Amino acid sequence: MRHGLMAIAQLATVGCLLAIATTAKGANVEAYAGQPWGVGKITVSFQRADFGDPLDSHAFGVEDTDGRIFYPAFEKKRILPLLQSLMGADRVTPPQELTTYFLFVGDQPMDVVVRTPTPQTIRVVPEIPRRPARYQSNLNQWWRQLHENARQQREQGDYSPVVETYLSAMLSQRMGMELPLRSREDMADRSALEPNQSLMLMLGAEKVHDALLKSLMFNELSNEGAHVALPQPIRWQELPIPDAVTDVAIEPLAMQAPKECFYVRFGGLGNYLWLNRLLERNGGDLSKMVSNRGVSMHINEVVQRQLALKQSALADVFGDAVVADMAIIGRDTYTKEGASIGMLFQARNSGVLNNDIRTNYRNSLRQFEAQGATLETVEIAGHEVQFLSTPDNTLRSFHVQRGDFHLVTTSRDIVTKFLNIKDGAGSLGETREFRYARGLMPLDRDDTVIAYLSSEFFRALHAPQYQVELRRRLRSVVEMELLQIARAAAANEYLEDLSVESLQQAGFLPMQFGDRADGSEIFERDGKMHDSLRGGRGNFLPIADVPIETISPLEARSFEGLRRFHLEQWRQMDPIMVGIHRFKLNDEGLERLAIDARMSPFQRDNYQQFISRLGPPLHNHIAPPSRDMATFQAVLRGDAPGAVHHYAVGVQDLAFPIQDFSQGGLLNTLRMIQATPGYLTAWPKPGIIDRIPLIGAAAAPDPFGYSQLPFGLWRREWNDFSTMSFHFDILREVSEQLHLVEDEHPAQVRLHIGDVSNAQVTPLANQLAQAWARSGSHGNARFFHMLNQQLGVPMAEAKEFGDNLLNAELICPLDGEFQVVRDIGGYERWVSTGWGNENTEFQARLMGWFRGLNARLNVEESRLVLHAELDMQGDKPEPRLRLPSFNLFGGFGGAADSDKEEVPAEAIPEPEPLPSPPPEPSPPPQTESGQQF
Repeated sequence: MRHGLMAIAQLATVGCLLAIATTAKGANVEAYAGQPWGVGKITVSFQRADFGDPLDSHAFGVEDTDGRIFYPAFEKKRILPLLQSLMGADRVTPPQELTTYFLFVGDQPMDVVVRTPTPQTIRVVPEIPRRPARYQSNLNQWWRQLHENARQQREQGDYSPVVETYLSAMLSQRMGMELPLRSREDMADRSALEPNQSLMLMLGAEKVHDALLKSLMFNELSNEGAHVALPQPIRWQELPIPDAVTDVAIEPLAMQAPKECFYVRFGGLGNYLWLNRLLERNGGDLSKMVSNRGVSMHINEVVQRQLALKQSALADVFGDAVVADMAIIGRDTYTKEGASIGMLFQARNSGVLNNDIRTNYRNSLRQFEAQGATLETVEIAGHEVQFLSTPDNTLRSFHVQRGDFHLVTTSRDIVTKFLNIKDGAGSLGETREFRYARGLMPLDRDDTVIAYLSSEFFRALHAPQYQVELRRRLRSVVEMELLQIARAAAANEYLEDLSVESLQQAGFLPMQFGDRADGSEIFERDGKMHDSLRGGRGNFLPIADVPIETISPLEARSFEGLRRFHLEQWRQMDPIMVGIHRFKLNDEGLERLAIDARMSPFQRDNYQQFISRLGPPLHNHIAPPSRDMATFQAVLRGDAPGAVHHYAVGVQDLAFPIQDFSQGGLLNTLRMIQATPGYLTAWPKPGIIDRIPLIGAAAAPDPFGYSQLPFGLWRREWNDFSTMSFHFDILREVSEQLHLVEDEHPAQVRLHIGDVSNAQVTPLANQLAQAWARSGSHGNARFFHMLNQQLGVPMAEAKEFGDNLLNAELICPLDGEFQVVRDIGGYERWVSTGWGNENTEFQARLMGWFRGLNARLNVEESRLVLHAELDMQGDKPEPRLRLPSFNLFGGFGGAADSDKEEVPAEAIPEPEPLPSPPPEPSPPPQTESGQQF
C-alpha cells in the first residue's frame, strides 16, 4: 500500500464516520474514518481468565482480518487498585477495562479482535460525524496514550528505548503532530551530547545513544563534508605529581605496557583463574552478582572469539611454569561494539606459550574459513607480527613476541606502541604517576588484582581522533538500528520498496540518514548489519586503528566545545588505582576481599559539585543501633559557618509483612519506602524539617520529643539527635540507642552492611529483588509484543528481531525462559516459565554470596581514598576457564555460551589464599619540608 500522510488540517476536512457496536458484551466503540488514516477507540471488559497472566506483560493485541489497523495504544485501569492497596484493602480489585486506541485505513466495516489476551470480536461500522472535532479529539487521545505506553515501557525496560524513540519522532513528523508535553521535554533533551558530558560519551552511556538518535531523527546532523584538518589535542594542565620514591619496585610487566593503556594485572595465573571461577559462579557477569538483569551482552564470548584465545587451552597449558605474570590492557573498554584491548603475558617458557597461541590461531582459522578467515604475517614497527582476521572483524587478533613478553590484541595501534617501547621509555611503568602510585600501593602488598587507569589513558580518550571516531561509530550503530526498525514499519504498512531512498521519501527514515563525513555505508549480510569501514556490528574496527585526517565542520565545532570545557573547567584527568587482596576467613569457603582505591593526584575542583557538602574526615561517627543490618553515614557541612552534621540512614533486621511491589510508579515507590524497616537520623539536629512551610509549623514535638509528619512519617528529637521513621516502634527503640563513638580511622562517608543471607529482613530484600526482576521480565515480554503490534514483526520472531536490533540477548531475570504460547483461538503471546512462581522462594543473586561489607571514604585536598572489606561465600563448583572482558566503565560483560568446552577441576591450580588481611597502605612519604605527597 502506497500512501503518504498529510497534515492534520487536511485530515479535519475529510469526512469522518462514527460507529457504535456491541458484538462483544459491554464493548464501547468509536471509530472515525479519514485520509490517510482513521482513528478508533474500543473499550472492553477483562475476562476472568485473563487474571491468570501478569497484566504488566501487556499481552494485549488488536487486529482485523484485512490488516487495516496500525500503531495501537492500550490503556488499562490501574489507579483504583493502587489506592485500595495504600488504604489497606484486604483484596485488591484487578483492572476491569481495557481501552484500545488505533489508526486504520479505509471506511468499510471491519471485524476487530481485541485480545486481553482473551479474544473479543467487535463489529465496527464507520459513520460520518457532524463535527470534525470529534475526529481530532480521538486522534489526540490515541497520541497521548501511545506516548504514555512508551514512557511506561522505558521505565520498565532494561534496554535502550530505540523503538519507542523512533516511533515517536517518525509519527510526529509524518503526521505533523506536536508531541505531548512530557514527551516533548524528553525528546528535546540533548544534554548528553554537551561538552560537559564528555565522560558520559566515554562511558558509552545510553543517554548519549538516545540523544544522538533524536538528533538524527530530526535532521540535526548536517554533513558539510570532511574538509577540516584534524584539530590539535587538548592542552591539559600538568598533574602535580610529587617525586616518586627512588627505589620503588616496578613489576617488569608494567615496563612493557604502553602508557596510553589501562592496566589490569593479575600477578599470576592463579589469581586470573580465581576471578574466572567467581564469574562462572555468577553467570559470567559481575553485574549479575548484584542484580537479576534482563539483558545479557555476551561480551566475553565476543572478545574471546576475536582474540582467538580458547579457555580450555589456557587451562590445560598455561601454568605457573609457563606464565610468570599477566595483565589485560587496552586503549578503551568499548567491548560491546569492538574494543582496543589485549592480553599481555610475561612467559617463563616462551616456546610453550607461543606454540599454544599459534595452535589456537590455526583452530580458529579452520572454524571461520567460510567467513574468509586469513592468517598472515605482517610487519609492524620493523617486527614480524602474526595477524588472524576475517573481513567483518569477527576474528581480529595480533600476536607479537618480544623476548619473554607476548602480546595478543585486537589493535594494531597497541602493537605499534608496545614495539616502540625502548628500555621502558613510553611504558606505563616508567611514568612518574605510576611510580608514585606504586609507592602508595607497593608490590609487596601482593594484591590479587591491581587495576590502574592513568591520566594518559583518560587523555587519550579525549584525543581528537578518538572523540570524532567515537561519535561516528555511535552514529553507525544508531543508523543500523533505524534501518531495521524502518524496514519493519514500512513493510507493515505494505510499502514494497524498502530501499533507503524509498524509506526516506515515505518518511520512515530521516533525510540525513547515511550522510556521513567519512563516506562509510551500512548494509546487511547474512542477517547481520555491517559498516563498510568498521566491519560487522559488535566487532567494529578498534577506534585506535581508524585513521582520520579530516573532519566535518560540525565535528570540528563539537571538539572545540570539548576543548573549551576542559581548558576552562576540567583541566586535568586524575589517575585511578585499585588494589584487591583476597584472603581466607575460614575453611568453609568464606573469604574476604580487601579493596583499596586511590585517586591521586586528585583535582578537587573537578568534583566540587559532588563533594562541596562533605565535611572534614572525623574519627567519631554514629554508633549503629543493635538491630541495624545496614547503615550509611556521611559527614556534611551545615548552613552556619563551621557547622558539621552527622547523617545516618539505617535499615533494621526486622521481619515485615510481604507485600506486592510489582505495580510500579511513584505510589509504589512510596509503598516500598514505607515498608522498609528503616530510619534517618542526624546529629546535631539540623532543623531542616522545621524550616519547611506549613509542615514545620505543625511538627512541634510533644514532651517526649515525638511529632507526626505527613505520609505516616514519625519524628523524634532526643539527645540532640533528630530521627525519622515510618515505623513508630523502630523510632522509639533507635532514638534511645543513638550516640557517637570513636574510630581509629577518620572518614567522611561510612557504610556497613551485615550478612543478609539469613536475616529477618532477608524475605523483604528478596521480595524487592523479585519485584524488580518480575518488572524486568514483564518489560521484555512487553517489548516483544510491542514489536509485533507496532512494527508487524511476526510474534514468534519478535525476540530474535529484538535481540538482533539491540545486539544483546533479552533474558528473563526470574531465571525463566521466554517462549511463545498459542491460545485456543490461535493468538500467540510471549510468556516466561519464570512467571506464576510468586509463592515459591525467590533468592536474589546477592544473597548467594554476599556476607558483609564495611567501607569508608575520605575526600582530602589532594587525593580520594576508599577502603572496603567485602566478605564472600564461595563454593566448590566445577570450574570452567573464561576470559573476563574488563568493561571497566559499564560493568563486566556477558555469560558464557552453553557449548563452551569445560575444563576438569583438577586441571586448574587453586591459588593459595593469604592467611591474614594485608595492612592498609601507609601514608605517603614526606618531603623535607614535612608535606605529604
